[in-house]
Amino acid sequence: MPALQLNLNKGESFKVRLSWDGNTDLDLHALVAVNMGHGAKVSSFEDILSPYNVKRIIRGQEEGTLPLAADKTFSVHGGALVHSPDATDGNQDGDDEYVTIRPHRLTPPAGGAIEIPLVAMIHPQNTGRTFKNVQNARVIIEDGTGAELLNVSLSAEFGEFVGVQMGSIMVEASGSSFAAIGVGFNEDFNQVLGHFS
Repeated sequence: MPALQLNLNKGESFKVRLSWDGNTDLDLHALVAVNMGHGAKVSSFEDILSPYNVKRIIRGQEEGTLPLAADKTFSVHGGALVHSPDATDGNQDGDDEYVTIRPHRLTPPAGGAIEIPLVAMIHPQNTGRTFKNVQNARVIIEDGTGAELLNVSLSAEFGEFVGVQMGSIMVEASGSSFAAIGVGFNEDFNQVLGHFS
């Protein structure tokens, strides 16, 4: 009888890590967008992984779509994308915020792909602050083995912007990959949403 064997690969994964020094508030955002060859588009609030989309009460009204888990994480698409607890300052050691992406939990549409734009932004965006005013702001994107796919200083390379799309994870029927982008934004997060909706 042949020996039993299992595939020990649990599925490809990616981790987007954001770190900085000082008391500026930076945020990571990720979108689950469909790309049928005419640009990536998001059509539902359930596709927006953002601290702005977490359920909370603001001035007596409930805002946001995503529930906050007991450990302060939040996620979309059944845990395909999971955001760490929202950090408000860069005084921790190591990563201040991170997003874990498990593309195998997403099903790309026939004839198209799922594109996951990855964005880092300063909060709030209307203070005149840009990444050049943030000490040691850095984004590292790794694959499931820990190999770095991107390691960029936002402070040095994107200093004139308040937000940057560092890249996108592409999820296709044949597998997933990372594409570096490097597009800057100088308005608020709704400018990013307008670009992808």
